[in-house]
Amino acid sequence: MHYRLWIFQAVVCVVMALSVDSCNWSTPEAKKAGHRERGAAYFEKGQYQEAIIEYRNVVQLDPQDAQTHYQLALAYLKLGSVQSVYQAFDELTRTVELDKTNQDAQLKLGELFILGHEPAKARERAEIVLVSAPQNTDGLILRGRSFINERKYKEGIADLKKALDLDPKNIQTYIDLARVYFTMNDRTAAEGALNQALSINPRSLDVLLAFADFHDSTGQSERAETRYTQALETDPDNEAVSLRLASYYQRHTKLVEAEATLQQLASRKPQGDTPQIYLGDYYTATGQPAKALTSYRRATEIAPSSTMARDKLIAHYLDTGKVADAAPLVNAIREKDKHDLMGQFFDARIKLTQAKTDEAITLLQDALKSNPQFSGAHYFLGIAYLQKQQLPQARAAITDAIKFNPQFGEAHTALAQIHLTEGSPDLALEQAQAAIQLNPRNVQAATIAGTAYLHKRDLPKSRKMFEAIAQALPAEPIGPYNLGLVAQAEKNDAKALAYFEDAVAKRPTAIDPILQIVSIKNAQGKILEARERVIRQLELAPKSPPLHNLVGQLWLTTKDSAQAEKAFKTAIELDSSFLAPYLNLARSYYQAGKVDHAITEYETVLAKNPNASDALMMLGIIHNGRNEHEKARERYEHILKLNSRFAPAANNLAWLIAEQGGNLDVALAYAQTAREQRTEDPNVADTLGWIYYKKNTYLLAVSLLKEATDKLPNEPLAHYHLGMAQAKTNDATAAKHSLQTALRLSAHFPGADEARTTMERL
Repeated sequence: MHYRLWIFQAVVCVVMALSVDSCNWSTPEAKKAGHRERGAAYFEKGQYQEAIIEYRNVVQLDPQDAQTHYQLALAYLKLGSVQSVYQAFDELTRTVELDKTNQDAQLKLGELFILGHEPAKARERAEIVLVSAPQNTDGLILRGRSFINERKYKEGIADLKKALDLDPKNIQTYIDLARVYFTMNDRTAAEGALNQALSINPRSLDVLLAFADFHDSTGQSERAETRYTQALETDPDNEAVSLRLASYYQRHTKLVEAEATLQQLASRKPQGDTPQIYLGDYYTATGQPAKALTSYRRATEIAPSSTMARDKLIAHYLDTGKVADAAPLVNAIREKDKHDLMGQFFDARIKLTQAKTDEAITLLQDALKSNPQFSGAHYFLGIAYLQKQQLPQARAAITDAIKFNPQFGEAHTALAQIHLTEGSPDLALEQAQAAIQLNPRNVQAATIAGTAYLHKRDLPKSRKMFEAIAQALPAEPIGPYNLGLVAQAEKNDAKALAYFEDAVAKRPTAIDPILQIVSIKNAQGKILEARERVIRQLELAPKSPPLHNLVGQLWLTTKDSAQAEKAFKTAIELDSSFLAPYLNLARSYYQAGKVDHAITEYETVLAKNPNASDALMMLGIIHNGRNEHEKARERYEHILKLNSRFAPAANNLAWLIAEQGGNLDVALAYAQTAREQRTEDPNVADTLGWIYYKKNTYLLAVSLLKEATDKLPNEPLAHYHLGMAQAKTNDATAAKHSLQTALRLSAHFPGADEARTTMERL
């Protein structure tokens, strides 16, 4: 009995011991230890995504674990993506909140502040370290770099030199010093610092590349190429070195050598996705989209799980207008994680192409809440605001894009265009030049710069810029067209006509040079000659709605309403969304006295097809002309129920509401809808500009109304609207000129009396 009892007691002890041991493994501390150990093992093997999962499990169990927050930050930094850097920033911030004594976390957080162009915050982190460790070289270097970023060069150099006294073999500090000296235009001191670094390690890639950059920046091209080549010979498989050499070749238009350098890198690393991505970027920059697509696709084939390759391919599809190809890839990201940064970003870009502007803005704002320094999101947020004609918001968003990425050429270009639109040619020129410096092949930026010089009346510089464009793009009309504008400014009509004819010869459907030709001939009193010129152009471009509309206008000028009606109807048949021919056809009916007949015909059409938009549109115009405003409004609203984005109806309804004392916010929404669809239509620009005028937003109004008068030089109402807006901006000289032009064109347009009164007041 005692023996059995002893056996029983022994078994119980063993079971209890096992139970206790098992319970020990299930405690939170044991779980933490297990996740932490697995995270460390994954990190050691370079499996950073897996390490992140394990470390996140630890901080979920214990949010106060400062060391694991730090390890999580290191893992995110290893991933290297835009999103992971932001996540690393969050984890480093949490680390130092929990443990201010973690010097490495403080310094890494400071480096991220430097990258984010917040030097004062970086210096705060350096000071925290230096208070407890005044001899910490990394702290001194960080503080020095923060001063340098704020252009406090004396203080910055002092800290860097202190760091060198403590660590005289720190090559990177010599390089930082050289860059400061170069910025201060002390090239001798810069070269001396680089020579000191080179004496420490003659084969240092960092020094060789820094020296190469120095030679390149000081016009010593051959010495620069030698240094870049030496660096590549030192480490042939180094991707960064190959990129620097290829970039050098691109800057010096040695495109064959640039491509060969990247191709050699790809051949040395056939299973690497990044060499293919670099090739794709090169082909994109040099205007070879087909080759770029091949490279990006190859990158995704080599590394199907590479988010960088995936994102490059999606961006390429969107940049080249292949939205249908991008959509499935974006949908896959969104289905997996609707909060994924790049998924939100690309989805927003797709929404912009679909004119779903408000949805795009919401997506981009959500992305920026989690990643406030994402320059791409700021840029496309600005583009979205531009679609809505909200220039101040667009300017602010694109300025932020440049703040967080000063090398963002497209953002500099967009901001230049905004400044130009707002009538600030000096600011436009500054941004355009920044864009050109980043990419000398940026034709849009060069065009903006040339136009800014034209607005400043600096005609020699404007001509030089457009001559360069014409030389770079000999088959395109953009160069000669703008040279024609310069010739007009020089009062040389013969030369201007020759340039405009050259532009039309390069692209028969180009409407802007033809408009300028007609404008010059009309000003010379050669109205019949102007019409014959457009008719000849129609033989070359018979399916151009703007040309048919233009020739109709010229027929109206000579009171030939039958020919005008035929031309306008042809333009509408070719493009039913084109606003101008509707307006002009209505005018032709009025001139011919066929208004009742027109109503009968359109009512007949509607009896057969109640949703015939062209008939509804013309009836709306006729009702409006008869002051039957409610009937006109019903017609326009009927059309917009069928198609909420039908520009002609949206524009006319906006005008009707604004002129009849309706809700200006509603009118603005309709006008913005029209503008999104017809960005080049001067009638839409006039409507939107006039509504901005009524809403007391005068700078926006002037910008749009100036655009309208440039394209409608013979329309008195457009000049009247511009003059009234210019008067509100206290530009008396310009206002008088615009109002005088309106009254010269017609003494009896609606608003003529107000124009006279305003001129007297001015």
